[in-house]
Amino acid sequence: MQEERDPEAMTDSICLFMSPSESSLSYPDKVNRLQLSLGLGVISGYLQDRGVSVGMSDLNVNLSEVFAGSDRSRLECIYSQSRFEHYLQFGMDREIEEVILDLISGQHLDQYRFFGVSIGADFSFLQIQFGFLLAKYLKKTYKRPVFIGGNNISFMYIFRDVFEKLWLTVLSEFDYVIKGAGEETIYQVIRQWNEGAELEEIRKTPGLMSLQDGAIAANPEYKPQVVKPDWTGLTMRHYERYMKKDQTDENLIYFYKWPDTYEGSPGQMINQYNRERGSEVEPKLILPYIFNYNCPFSCAFCTQSDYDRGSVIGGDPDRVIQDICELKEKYHTEYFYFLNNAFNFSAKFVDEFCRKIIKNNIRIHWSDCARFNHLTYERLALMKEAGCVKLTFGFESGSDKIIRLINKRIDLDHARRVLKWCHEIGIWADIEVIVGLPHEYDEDFAETCRFIVENKAYINYFWINEFFVVPNSLIGRHPEKYRIELLKKRTTYEQLLEQNLKYFKNSASNIMTSNSRLYGFNELDGRTFEDILKSDRKKLDTLNRLQNKEFAQAAQFYTALLAR
Repeated sequence: MQEERDPEAMTDSICLFMSPSESSLSYPDKVNRLQLSLGLGVISGYLQDRGVSVGMSDLNVNLSEVFAGSDRSRLECIYSQSRFEHYLQFGMDREIEEVILDLISGQHLDQYRFFGVSIGADFSFLQIQFGFLLAKYLKKTYKRPVFIGGNNISFMYIFRDVFEKLWLTVLSEFDYVIKGAGEETIYQVIRQWNEGAELEEIRKTPGLMSLQDGAIAANPEYKPQVVKPDWTGLTMRHYERYMKKDQTDENLIYFYKWPDTYEGSPGQMINQYNRERGSEVEPKLILPYIFNYNCPFSCAFCTQSDYDRGSVIGGDPDRVIQDICELKEKYHTEYFYFLNNAFNFSAKFVDEFCRKIIKNNIRIHWSDCARFNHLTYERLALMKEAGCVKLTFGFESGSDKIIRLINKRIDLDHARRVLKWCHEIGIWADIEVIVGLPHEYDEDFAETCRFIVENKAYINYFWINEFFVVPNSLIGRHPEKYRIELLKKRTTYEQLLEQNLKYFKNSASNIMTSNSRLYGFNELDGRTFEDILKSDRKKLDTLNRLQNKEFAQAAQFYTALLAR
């Protein structure tokens, strides 16, 4: 069905929707844990700066309010592949449309000239499937262009052999599916639409996906840009955390040392306790913000090692500080989560940014990811004075053999010094650990455990990740170099939907991280994939036993208080 063009009917305006994931079903009855979407904020900020009016709707809020308790069984139709394909092709399914209407009811959508749907980044099949179904409903009902984006698009594109049936259905129906940064793509399509460009010409816009001679294809992407996010239109109370008045040190512990980003975390329990039984608390936002993209390193396991990623895009310190100050004033908060690949991507940026924050007496608190590289005691002290509360480091392994294999390019002795310096200065240091990398044998894992034990006093928390092959990483593109054989046909789109429906029925808040482990591998002249999985189970158990007991104790303490 062709979208209607009526340039006189309304000004350039777009309504952006965030498709909901299962995790939001625990809000608001259980705990306030919804996260602001940085993607929606960036697109909104970019388009508004260029004269496009933006409305916004986070359907995670609506999902939590409409589908509670037994009502959630109505969502099971979203996981049906046959009904999904039928609705995208024909636009007919009463039960699916009732779900859609329940989630978007009360919104005046006639006023918008364009729509945008983000299918998110959680790799939740509820979020993915519903996002496409919503896009179909909007296109069918309002006959206006619908943009579809989100990090899940990029992920499913790199695994397009697994999701071929989904892509053939989706790309046969939608003209504006965006892979990569979407803000400039959306703006350019709107501009061409207004100029009366033909669809075949618009389809050449960078970032758009399409079917070319029956094959799934994507145009080269626009480079991401540093944009001040804008969440105008969202009801911000859904994203607030309940902080104690005039107790900054306690708040930093609750919401940085003990983050609330996973189910049952101490941060969640404390937030719920403050909300329900705390006195002298005030709601505060912790704002996400990103000001550098891509990575100067090429770790072999990481999607950032993709040759399409290009050079690092870093914000100018003055512009970044201006954005932070304006966000601080608009949203009345001094708390930030920076979401960069590495805050210290450039030593020059770090020093200039921090010195200007300090010189101008800008009071903020922030956390970010970082590399061990180029960090000194003096630079960390400068970061602390500029508001740094916590850093998360990509450590991955304590084995020099594995570090070399994956091209991590860190010095483990220097990593030890950086962790100790962070502890001395007062910056909480988290580390990322990966188990199951190719040729990680018991002796290699023992070195990882030894590193953690020896530096336990300096490590706040370690995030445990089970390795999976990403097709566009160096390991995925050149498996023979890493002496492995890829196993690409371990599962199918249909099987993933069935598996996720089963888990949805058992636990609505459980998003299966195994969704991303689509490829397996055998080691050439080594272990089979089954051997590796069996070994990984033991490694994960061992690491969990080494975890900082303070986290579990804090969660138990506040859970007990809530039960009184």
